[in-house]
Amino acid sequence: MLTLTQSHLRQLEVCPRRYQYGYLEQVPVPTDPEMLERQRWGTQFHQVMQQRELGLPVEGFLEADAALDAAVQGLLTAAPELFAPQGDRFRQSEHRRTLAFNGYLLTAIYDLLLLEPGRGQIIDWKTYQRPSTQAQLTKAWQTRLYLYLLVETGDLTPEQVSMTYWFVAPPNSKAGAADRSEPPSSIAIAYSEAQHRRTEADLRRLTDRLTDLLASGGDLPQIDPTQGYCADCSYVVRCQRWTERFGDVGAMVLPAIADIAEVPL
Repeated sequence: MLTLTQSHLRQLEVCPRRYQYGYLEQVPVPTDPEMLERQRWGTQFHQVMQQRELGLPVEGFLEADAALDAAVQGLLTAAPELFAPQGDRFRQSEHRRTLAFNGYLLTAIYDLLLLEPGRGQIIDWKTYQRPSTQAQLTKAWQTRLYLYLLVETGDLTPEQVSMTYWFVAPPNSKAGAADRSEPPSSIAIAYSEAQHRRTEADLRRLTDRLTDLLASGGDLPQIDPTQGYCADCSYVVRCQRWTERFGDVGAMVLPAIADIAEVPL
């Protein structure tokens, strides 16, 4: 049974071929060193927040990275209610929820889950300062899948759950350099029965399509290049759509194999 995460759903909806390369075949792509550093810092921030929840020491991380220390302290100051002890509230970091759905296993890992009688709140840490809009986040597959799974695997109604994104800028980022004195910001997303039913219908549509595509064999279809996703895709050359990113300058015409002279070794 294939596992589908929010990232899988997003890529599958944008371009089935990108989903094939990225997740079914796990084709490696070149990584920008600056992006690797941002990812490293984000991973470390998440690790510190998880260890705090487990009651494990984090001083070593914070003493070694002043920017990380400032980010964590800024979050604690901006959202003290998230970290105040409450006896009747369940809270768990890196909480996993799974659900068998239409032949697949839907999976989500919550950075922090808070549950109390009649209310559930998902908290997600984002390590960049300038957030997407509330409308964009509401439509994002991460929001939709996380809220859907929380309702389907528990006893809360859609109106009783919500998801809040907290944005914290990493050091030396463009946003961080401009907004270094700004405190962390947040966007809360409410949920409803109508959204829940719409997400379920879209999940069934996507999984039905994936099942049909996998059964047909061969490569999964590519997206129409006029939709504009190819220019920013890591697999643009592999898909032979380099003109979408590089223009005619980047186009290459390769000779037929039979026309290439054999080189003796």
